Amino acid sequence: MKKYNRIKCGFTLLAALFVSFSFVSCRKAPRIGKTERVLFVGNSLTYANDLPGVIAGLAKSRNSAMEYAMYAPGAYTLAQHAADPRLLEIINKGHWDFVVLQEQSQIPAFPWAKTQVFPYAQKLSQLIRAANPGVNVAFYQTMARKNGDAQNARYCPEVGTYDGMQKRLNDAYTQMALENQGVLVPVGEVWQKVRAQHPSLDLYNDEVHPNPAGTYLAACVFYAVIYGDDPVGLPHPFQINPFIARSMQKSANDAVKPGQPPL
Repeated sequence: MKKYNRIKCGFTLLAALFVSFSFVSCRKAPRIGKTERVLFVGNSLTYANDLPGVIAGLAKSRNSAMEYAMYAPGAYTLAQHAADPRLLEIINKGHWDFVVLQEQSQIPAFPWAKTQVFPYAQKLSQLIRAANPGVNVAFYQTMARKNGDAQNARYCPEVGTYDGMQKRLNDAYTQMALENQGVLVPVGEVWQKVRAQHPSLDLYNDEVHPNPAGTYLAACVFYAVIYGDDPVGLPHPFQINPFIARSMQKSANDAVKPGQPPL
């Protein structure tokens, strides 16, 4: 399948949401040996190190397949995606099993996400489902900045540290999945756990983007969500210590449990 070229270029999660909105299990019934068609919609956090290609490689190692397209202009927001006719054409052509939505790296952590993120997540979810009956709309819960976002801490003090910013991102993506009956891909949660377990392990290429180890970690989470399969034992890059690779795989599996939102 042709891959589309990329173009370079204070809220609180209320407990009532768990009653008000249905949440699709982050893990499907096992689909080992199956082909999944996946559209990735995002920006550089999706195209860095070819995340979709890494996921496809993991699937192939277990005799599954992932046909995919990626639409990820640099720094794009969901608001921009929702108004982009090129993306809408790809959505309408796809017969996709999954469409993955990924927002700009900072905005979901800010209080103004309510007006600048959530409405566009809803709009895109509706457009995707209208064109692809039975599709899984998935939300890529991204990693926080390596050392937080000190520059914007005056607007929201929590984002000034990595842990504070990651918590707000985790909550925002969980809320988006809840409100849109979507599938959560809990990369942010797993990223936070692995950082705590292995403080000497560097998952970043810079302050924002993953290095190949970080992309591999994200790919393990995506594999568990898309194929409903335990990633423990998957092949890993030779640069990653086998013990650490297994720990990463196990953390991904533990976060993606059938019928439970990973909170």
